[in-house]
This record gives sequence, C-alpha cells and structure tokens, in this order.
Amino acid sequence: MKEKIKTNLSALKKISAISKIIKQSKTFFIAGHVKTDGDSLGSALTLGSVLTRLGKKVSVYYDDEIPDFLNFLKGSDKIKKSVKKTDMFDCAIILESFNFARMGNIISPEQVKKIINIDHHLSHTNFGIVNYIVTSSASTAELILNILEYMKIKLTKNEAENLYTGILTDTGCFRQTNTTPDTHIACAKLMRYGINVNEIYKKVYERGSINSLKLHGMALCNIKTIINNKVSYIALTKDMFKKSGAKDDDSDGIINYTLKIKGVKIGCLFKEIDSNTTKVSCRSVKNFDVLKVVRVFGGGGHKNAAGGIINSGITGSIKIVSDILKKYFDNEDAVVQ
Repeated sequence: MKEKIKTNLSALKKISAISKIIKQSKTFFIAGHVKTDGDSLGSALTLGSVLTRLGKKVSVYYDDEIPDFLNFLKGSDKIKKSVKKTDMFDCAIILESFNFARMGNIISPEQVKKIINIDHHLSHTNFGIVNYIVTSSASTAELILNILEYMKIKLTKNEAENLYTGILTDTGCFRQTNTTPDTHIACAKLMRYGINVNEIYKKVYERGSINSLKLHGMALCNIKTIINNKVSYIALTKDMFKKSGAKDDDSDGIINYTLKIKGVKIGCLFKEIDSNTTKVSCRSVKNFDVLKVVRVFGGGGHKNAAGGIINSGITGSIKIVSDILKKYFDNEDAVVQ
C-alpha cells in the first residue's frame, strides 16, 4: 500500500475520497469476509456491476463457497476465487472485514495501489487509505448506497435487488435492534427500482432444503437454558450435520430461536468445527452487550450480535462461555447499557 492511511475524515469527506479514487482507478479487486453473508455478497456484487458499467476492469473475489440461498443474486456465478501473485490492482475495495486478512488468503496489500475499507462493525482496524466505517449503520449495503447516490449513479434492478438482500439479511428481516429509520429509507429507495421484495424474501428464507429443516429440528430438540433462564444456547455437533445431511450454511437462522424464550436476555449458538475448535455466535436483547462477552476470547461483532472462535471442543467451549456469562450477570452493569 503506497499511501498513508487516513483515519480522521468525516463520513461525507470519506465518501468524497472514495468517489475520487473510483474515478481515478481503472482496475479493481472487490472482496468481503470469508463465510460470506447476504450483506457482504450483495454489496460486493452491486459494486462490481456498477463499476463495470462505468468502464472499469473489475472482478469480485471470495475465498469460499457461496451459500445456496444467495446463488440467485445477479453476478454470483462470475465470482473468482484466486489471484495470480503477479496481478496488480489500482484499487481494492474490502467489505465487512475487520482487517485485510479477514477476506482470506487471496491477495497481499502489496498487490494494490489503494485500499478502500468499508464496514459497519464495532470491531475493525483502519487498514485502508480510506476507512468508511459507520457502526450505527445496520448494513454495509446502506453504505454502498450512500456512495453510489453521492456519485449520482442510478442502479439497475438487479443491483438494487442485491443491496436490498444485504439489508434484509443483516437486519434479520428488520427484526433486529440494528434496524434504524435510515434502514427503511434505504429500502424505500431500492424499492423504487421495481424490485419484488416478497420474492426476495422467499428466495432467501423459504426455499431451504429438507436437510436444513431436519437440522433445525435437531437444534430445537436440544435447546437449553442456564443462569436462571437468562441465557439459552444450542449446540450443533458434526454428528448432527451428518445425520441430517445438512450443509454448514443450513444452520443460518438457528440462533434466532434462542431469544424466543421468555426471560432470555442472551442466546448462544455453538457450532463444532472439529474436536478442538468451536465457532460461537451470540445474540442479545437491546440492553445487553454481547460484544463484551466475545471479546474475552478474541471475538468481535456488534453490541447485540457478536461471535468468535474458541480453541476448544464444543463441551469445553460451552463451559468457557457459561463461566464468562456468569461473571457478567454477577455484575449486570458490565453487560447492561
């Protein structure tokens, strides 16, 4: 990276700086975080499409497989996985990645002249020449829309659909506490491009496999509560995936069940990666800060939605998180804000 990182620009100045870099650059690398979701992917595909229409040479890269329920997004079939070590880019736009490596081992910073970092998570590092970070935003898709509106770029219907999918999925169908008036205003703008929001919802949430439903059933049969019913959790083992025939992304949405129990303040999902590694996801009601919980074991995310990896088996990980939560609830002021 050849230019000094800028960290003190206002949001409008950052958008202006991004617009200037986009206009000056000819070749673009666009990527989001590994284990992609609707927000990261929808934002990346929209950027890729818009920049291509502007006459730029653009490729969107992801280090892993695209979840089946997102394959309908326009441009998802053209995503690339690797870059030659000799390839150079005028600009890299990295989405929803707390550091450069979060997108996977695709390129090195030395292969890019300028890096733009766009994110809405509380956990982030300013690794770009421009770091457009808005933690109050419900999604990165909203930030992309801000940039394109500033540049006076009209969207195609497919581009609007991709951004709407990003907002829809990152707000949990507008049910999560990150949903703001600006979120709905952004959606209203996107709807004016003629997108079918009901059809998008069905494609994302109502066309799962029977194996996915089996996995969800197993998960619900094993839901538990602890700490005087203030916390509920679900453990997903590799054996459950094997018996149900479900894929990794079939577990999306399972954590939402944990907060449906009366009196529960925090819900956790433990997913067994292997005998020594567990992925932990946490959700909470409005006033409880789970980011403080996951930071104890190096995790990140948002106040009401956070997670991380624990280097322990699933049983050990449940105990680790349970012990952390007990300490927090012993001093509830540490969690409640």
